[in-house]
Amino acid sequence: MSRWRAEAAYVGRYIGAGGVNTLIGFAVIFLLLWLNASPFWANVGGYGVGLTLGFFSSKKLVFRSKGHLTREGIRYFLAFAGAFLLNLLVLQVLIGPYGMPVVPAQVIASGSYTVAMYLLSRYVVFRA
Repeated sequence: MSRWRAEAAYVGRYIGAGGVNTLIGFAVIFLLLWLNASPFWANVGGYGVGLTLGFFSSKKLVFRSKGHLTREGIRYFLAFAGAFLLNLLVLQVLIGPYGMPVVPAQVIASGSYTVAMYLLSRYVVFRA
């Protein structure tokens, strides 16, 4: 398989797993809200489930890694933290100095998170 086809396969699996992960994360948030949890704790619960599910789906399905669970788990959490901080930085810059409306700024910021998380997962967390 060519290098480009292999990379396209990773990207396709990453997008698919991310879509399922997003749906499950939102389902947990809405379930917790329905159970009268505060929005804060519902968000924490949804993101906690999403972070855990994202790690295992990336490890087993997307990148098919056979690496050490704990080491990769720590690297994944650090990659998540870095990508999320980038997301917040992009959001702040777009809303602040550039005065962009919130919704398009959120979309661009989440795009920066998605790209950063893919690259970190592919080349740092689950490196061959």
